[in-house]
Amino acid sequence: MKPSLFIPLLLFVACKGNSGRENPLADLDKSSEAVMEEFLCLDSIDAFGVNDFAVTDSVLWFLFQRPGSEDVLAQYRLGDNSCKSVIKRGRGPGEMITTTSLDANGHIVIADCNTNAMASVVRNDATFRQLPSGGLVSCITDGNRVISTGLYPEGRYRLINLESGQVGYFGEYPQGERKIGDELLPTAYINSKLAMKPDCSRFVCVNSNCGIIEINAIAGDSIRSIARIAYHYPDIVGTRSGKMAVAAIRKSNVNGFFDVTCSDEYIYTIYSGKTYNEAGLGLESCDHLVTFDWSGNLIEAFHVSQALGAIQYDNSQGLLYGLAHTPTRSLIYRLNLDR
Repeated sequence: MKPSLFIPLLLFVACKGNSGRENPLADLDKSSEAVMEEFLCLDSIDAFGVNDFAVTDSVLWFLFQRPGSEDVLAQYRLGDNSCKSVIKRGRGPGEMITTTSLDANGHIVIADCNTNAMASVVRNDATFRQLPSGGLVSCITDGNRVISTGLYPEGRYRLINLESGQVGYFGEYPQGERKIGDELLPTAYINSKLAMKPDCSRFVCVNSNCGIIEINAIAGDSIRSIARIAYHYPDIVGTRSGKMAVAAIRKSNVNGFFDVTCSDEYIYTIYSGKTYNEAGLGLESCDHLVTFDWSGNLIEAFHVSQALGAIQYDNSQGLLYGLAHTPTRSLIYRLNLDR
């Protein structure tokens, strides 16, 4: 089954019930306020339906996941306010449909979840490379190795060496006191996102269906766990989609980290803490930004006055940005966490 079909399934084939778990991050409302400076109104440049972005110097990259949008990836230059389509939506050569989030570590990378084609954008041109088959959902690369999450029963992460073609699986899926069956684990953690430390020595993984952050080291063609901090696990019920057993997220589930980005010093996440029963589809709007160090220690949490759907750290400038959608417009903010 294609990964793109799982996300609505996890949200809407949900069962009533109470997970019985209290969210340890529930006191985040007492957090300091992050300073938000309006950076760019996307509506003013006709960039509608942006769900992920990256900022590198004076260039912005927009990812469009809305089915009706003509573009998948576009480039916007602040210097001359010019916008260029880089990857079109479609099934033809050089086109994509459902993609991973943007990986902006070094250069822009995305992959098609259905075809397993990975596109690397250097300057203005996209170069495509076919990855091994498998349920790809998120991926990051240092240029030689590709690390991904997906529907992998063999392990939590897949590592591909692009030069040798070697493929390996590493790590175990998180388990709480309420054990999740092995056949359900890959779908229980399907909504994962990755970010690589700029020096490419470590990476972090978060998941929107739970409050778990995983930090791993990369050594050669292997992955080693550094830390796993589990604030709360996904509250799921097993169901079936055709012949396949899948995990459906309960409407009472406390949702977690919806995006992650990083510098060499810190990990930045946005956290929901909402249930479907409380917020409906608004559960993906995150009112809190939580920072960690690379050992997994929680450094500080911040409240944001405008709920965020995505964040991106620009290592070239040392600046943090956030994407917010309001009922009337969509904006990119520059975030200041200094008090």
